[in-house]
Amino acid sequence: MTSSKDEKDKKHELNQSNDIMRRKLEHLKIPIEYNVQHKENYFEDIKLLHHSAPEVNFEEVNLSTKFFNKLISAPICITAITGGHPISKEINETLAKAAEKEKIIMSVGSQRVGLIDPDSIESFKVVRKVAPNIPLIGNIGIGQISSPDFNLEDFEEYIDMIKADIMAIHFNALHELVQDEGDISYKNFRKNFRLIREKYKIPIIAKEVGTGLNSELTSVLDGLGFDGFDVGGTGGTSFAAIEERRNKYNSEKYTRNPAEVFREWGIPTPVSIIYARKVSQKPIIATGGLRTGIDIAKSIALGADLGGFAYKFLLTAWDDIKNHSGDTTLKEIVTLKNELRSSLWLMNIQNIEHLKLNTKKYVILGKLYQWIHQK
Repeated sequence: MTSSKDEKDKKHELNQSNDIMRRKLEHLKIPIEYNVQHKENYFEDIKLLHHSAPEVNFEEVNLSTKFFNKLISAPICITAITGGHPISKEINETLAKAAEKEKIIMSVGSQRVGLIDPDSIESFKVVRKVAPNIPLIGNIGIGQISSPDFNLEDFEEYIDMIKADIMAIHFNALHELVQDEGDISYKNFRKNFRLIREKYKIPIIAKEVGTGLNSELTSVLDGLGFDGFDVGGTGGTSFAAIEERRNKYNSEKYTRNPAEVFREWGIPTPVSIIYARKVSQKPIIATGGLRTGIDIAKSIALGADLGGFAYKFLLTAWDDIKNHSGDTTLKEIVTLKNELRSSLWLMNIQNIEHLKLNTKKYVILGKLYQWIHQK
C-alpha cells in the first residue's frame, strides 16, 4: 500500500517536473519571438590586424585543435541550450547530428529535470546516440550542487545520461535571482563540490550563463579543482530579459521589476576572457555575444581556446525542425569555419596555436579599452 507521504512526494515531483518543463519551453520560445539580446557587444571594440600578403595557402590554414585530449575539427562549441521538454529532443538531435558530422563540441542544457522526470531523459540521451564520437559536455547548476538535498550519486547519473566527456556546473546567480522560483542559496557549494571532485575524475568546467566570470571567482574555482571555464559574459542573450518576459512582476512588493533593472548587468565576454586567462592556464570557452567566425578569432587572440554559440544554433535548429531538415545548422557550422579560416589567413596565421594570446594581431578600442584599463 502506498503511504500518504509517498503520494505527496510523487505529487511534488510531478508538479516540480511540470514547472521545469513549462520554464524550459518559455526559455526556448522567448529568445525566438522577442529581442532579449544585450544592448552592447564589446567584440566590436576589438580590431584584428590585416596582413596584405599572406604567406600561407588558404587551404593550408589548420583549424583543428584538442579539447581535453579529444581532437576536434575547429574550436567551435554548440553551447548549452536545452533538454527535458519534448521539443528539446528534436532540437538536441538536430544539433548533435550536425556537430558529429562537422566534428565540433556540443553541450546539453541543465539535466536536473532528467532525475525528476524519467520521461525527459531521452531528450538528453539522444545526443550521444546520434553523436557517438564528439566531445559532449553535460550540465547541472550550482543551485543543485548547493542544495541541502544534494546527492553525490546524482552527479554520476548526469554523466551517464549522455555518456559525457566533460561536465559543466553552471553559475547563473542573476538568472535565479530574477526568477520567481529561483535558487538563491549557495552556501553549501564549496563543500559539496569538494565531494564531487574527490570522487569523480571527469573534467569539470565552471560555466557562466550571460553575466561573466571575474578574476577573483575564477581563481577560487581554479583552486577548488575546476578543469576549465566557460566565461559566459554579456553581449549575447540576457536571461534577465527573458525573465522580464516570463515572470509575474509583483507590483505590490516593488516599484520596479528587478529583471528589467538588471537586464544589462554583468561583465562583457572579452573582459571575462582576459580576467580568466590572467589567473588560470586551463581551457577557456568564450561564450556570450559571439556572432561570427571573426569573433572566435578575437576570443582566441585574447586567450580563449574555443568559441561557443547558443542563440545562433537555437535559431538554426528551429529552422531545421520547421523544414524537416538539418541543412541550416550544418551550413552555419561550415560558415563559422570559413569565417575563422579566412580571419587567420588574412592575418597571415597558419593555425590556431599561433593565434592564441597573440597580442600583435589585434588592437582594443573604445569602451572595452576602458574596461580593461580601469584602475
